[in-house]
Order: sequence, then structure tokens, then C-alpha cells
Amino acid sequence: MDSTNTSNASNQTPHLPLPGADPAPLSNWQRIRLLIQVVEIRLRFIVILIGTGLAIGYWDTLQNYWDKWTRPKTAGMTQVQSDAEFYCPMHPWVARPNRDPDGSVPKCPICGMSMSTRKKGVKPELPANVTGRVQFSPDRIRLAGLSTQPVEYRTLLKKIVTVGSVRYDESRLSRIVSRVGGYVEKLLVNKTFERVELGQPMAEVYSPELVSTIRELLVARKSGQQWDLGGLARRKLELFGVASAEIEEILRAGDPGHRLLIRSPQHGYVIQKEIVRGARVEVGQTLFEVADLSQVWIEADVYEKDIAFLRSGQTIEATIEALPGMTFHGRVTLVHPMMDAETRTNAVRFSVENDGLWLRPGMYATVRISVPFSDASALGGAAPSPLSTSVASATGEHYACPMHPEVTSDKPGVSCPKCGMKLEAQVVTTGTAGQVLAVPELAVIDTGTKSIVYVERDAGVYEGTLVELGPRVDEFYPVLKGLKAGDRIVARGAFLVDAETRLNPAAGAAFSGASGGPKAAAKTESAPSNEVKSSGESR
Repeated sequence: MDSTNTSNASNQTPHLPLPGADPAPLSNWQRIRLLIQVVEIRLRFIVILIGTGLAIGYWDTLQNYWDKWTRPKTAGMTQVQSDAEFYCPMHPWVARPNRDPDGSVPKCPICGMSMSTRKKGVKPELPANVTGRVQFSPDRIRLAGLSTQPVEYRTLLKKIVTVGSVRYDESRLSRIVSRVGGYVEKLLVNKTFERVELGQPMAEVYSPELVSTIRELLVARKSGQQWDLGGLARRKLELFGVASAEIEEILRAGDPGHRLLIRSPQHGYVIQKEIVRGARVEVGQTLFEVADLSQVWIEADVYEKDIAFLRSGQTIEATIEALPGMTFHGRVTLVHPMMDAETRTNAVRFSVENDGLWLRPGMYATVRISVPFSDASALGGAAPSPLSTSVASATGEHYACPMHPEVTSDKPGVSCPKCGMKLEAQVVTTGTAGQVLAVPELAVIDTGTKSIVYVERDAGVYEGTLVELGPRVDEFYPVLKGLKAGDRIVARGAFLVDAETRLNPAAGAAFSGASGGPKAAAKTESAPSNEVKSSGESR
């Protein structure tokens, strides 16, 4: 009995491999089974990765199918007429083809207003100065690199630089002529460009006519009765250029052989000398020319496009290449009334102070003129300039219609006469004196006949607004009409927005749910300039 139990126990005990012994070899079937298990585990991991990737990639599609399966089946509650769609009266570019899944009228995602119905293809009403409207999704705005900035008041200066030559100031030129005929007995100033002072003697002229008149004066005085004859002789001497002090000296000395003394009428430089000692002079003959160089003229040519900015009295700065570090100040004295038809330039005269007599006629000078755009007379002489309307001077609140921005009022509670909406308060930014509204050059789309600036009316919604601009100054344009302070404009990427409105009239309509999607765009050859457009993809 014991032996039997012992043999059974020995049969039930597993045969464990002894330490150091080789494992039992696997059979062919076990090897095949192990290989299948390894392949199954790896395939399962790959399938899980593929399934996860497909779920992520088609997540939007799965959501759409889910909405479709869970949407109520009542067609009458979810659909509108085939030729109608829902749209937001405040944001006409936002449209939906159907009701919400619960059968209610959809609401505008921007303002939350309940949508109204309209026929498909009806162009939404746009303000008179708006050429079109486009909407971008946030992702497209980020990818396109669009950036906006508010319209602000800036100090703009129109800088005009020209080159001219220094000339004599004609108002400071004197020509000395002989009033009697005679001979030059003594020449006291005998050199050209010699400096003379006011009243300085320059020459002595012997004149028989002068001697005869002096004798008449002396005879009249000796007679004691012919006072009328003496007065006429004295007056004649004064007309000959004899000073009163000299006449009294003649009467006191009683010398009839007095010589006519030619004096300088001003201080300056002798720029022309027409006589020499002993020369005969005639009545009216030029003897000397004297120029005062304490003030000179600079004559320069200015291009036709800059003439409108110049007016008399404007201050200028002049520099000379031969005098580095020195700046001369002056003013505009004359804009010539005639233009050179060949060069299309206009001559301008500048009067410049010449303290120290550094400026010499014949020198070349560089003239710089800075004209502020806030100066109303800069673009129209005495007439008020449109630029003056850009200078901020208004105070208080400003109200405008969200649907029609051109409808404004300074009183609260006023309704828009076009749509009936209440005017909303607008933020008005005022500038200081000398500032004008300005927009960056990159924000302006110039079509050749008009200028367009894209204004961000809502998040991602841009309107092409017609504007009137002044001449470009550095990197900015002054705004004459079309914008107000605080409007956010596309400062970078305006060309991309404009290209989207022109080349892709109805692309991405799925973003706002408009009736004109990519299929509709394919059937449309060209879109009108005032068509409402939307761009973007549903994310």
C-alpha cells in the first residue's frame, strides 16, 4: 500500500529541470503559436495608432455626422425655403441656410441677434463709401500675418529740399548817376568791390552848369531884393544833388567854383564802377552801383508738385557746402508766377539774412522747407484747405450708426434714418494743435483712380473704405475724408485682404454660413465691387 502511494506521488511531481541543465526544446507547434502571438501583439498596437490618427484627422467629419444623426428628423422645423436663408441685419455677411438643430431661429455669433430671412443671392446693403466686406477666420488671420492699428493724429511735415544760387537783393542795390554834365576831377573810390559807408564821398565832378547856378545864388544874395531868384537857384542846386550843408558853406565862403561831391546813398560794396579820373560824364550816366550784402536772395527751382505747399512768409533753412556746420535762416518772399515748361519747375525766391557776410553772390545753397499739413493755407493759398478739417478740435461724445457709419450725430438717443437702429457712442480721439489724421503707407490700396483702406468693423471682418488722402509724407498719408480717429485699420497685410476680395469673391463662405460657397464661386466669373464676401474655413 505504501509502495503504491509512493509511486503515484512520484508520478504527480513535475519534472523540473535540474540547475545547470538545458531547457526542454519547444515543439514545432509551440514555436508557430509563439510567433503568431508576437505578430498579433504588434499588429494590435499598429491598428490602435492608425485608428487614433484617423479619429484626430477626421474629427470635424465625425462631429458633422454626429450632428446629423442626432438632429431632429422633422424637416419642416429645420429647413427654410430653398431660395431663402437666414442673415443678421446688423452683420449682413453672416448667413445660415437652415434653422438650429432644435428648430429655433439661429442667432448671430457676433452680436447675438436673432436672424431674419432673405432670398439667396440678394446683395446686402453697404454704406456709400464701402467698396466691399470680407471676413477671415482667426487661423487665416494668424497665417496671413494681418495686424491692425488705430487711426491716430500725427504731426506731419512736408519737407521740400532744393538747390539754388545766392544773388544780390535787388531791393538793396543802388545805382549812382550824374545829374549834371561835367568832368571827373577827383575819384575818391577807385576800386571795384570796395566797401563804402552811407554818405561817404566817392567822386568830385566839375560842372559848368553847377558853377552857373552857384553864381546866380550869390548874385541874388548880394542884390538883397531878388529873393525869388535866389530861392529858385537854391532849389536847383538841391536837385543837382548838393546837400543843404554844402549850400550854406557856399554862401558863407562866397566861392562860385564849388565842385559837385558824389556821395554813397547806402553802405555796401561797389559792384560796378563806370568812370575813371578825368572822364567826361553826361546827365543820367551811371557812375557806380553799390550793393548791400547784409541780406541776400537765393533763387531756386521747385518741382511742380511742391508749388502748392509754398507761400510768402514761410521760414526756410539754407546751408552752404563750403561752410559746414553753419545754417542760415530766411523766408519765402516770392513764388514766381511763371513755370518753366521744359523742366516743369517753378522759380522761388528766398530772402536770407547774411550776418557776417558769409553768403556771397554766386554760391550754391541747399534750401530746406518744412511745411506742416495743419497749415490751412498750405494747399490753397488764402482759401481754407480740406486738411484743416482733420485737425482735432471737437469735444464731447460722438454717436454713429453701427450699420451705416456715415450717419453720425453729437446727440444721444438719435435713430438712424436708414435702418432705424439707435446710434452708438463712439470713442473720439483728439489731437493737439498742428496734428492731422494719418494712416501708414502700407495700409493704403491705390487703384489709380481711388484709394482704399480696410477697416476692421468686427473681429475678423474688414470693410474696404474709400478715403481721400493728401500727398505722402515719409511713411504716412494725411487723411482728408473717409476715416475718423480710433478706426482700426489693416496696417500690415492690406494687399492680401484686397486680393482676397478681388480674386476669391465667395471663398470660405462656410465660415460664416453664407449662401455663396466655393461651388457658387466657381460659377461666378467676377464679383461686383460692392459684393459682401467672406473668407476662412470652419475649424
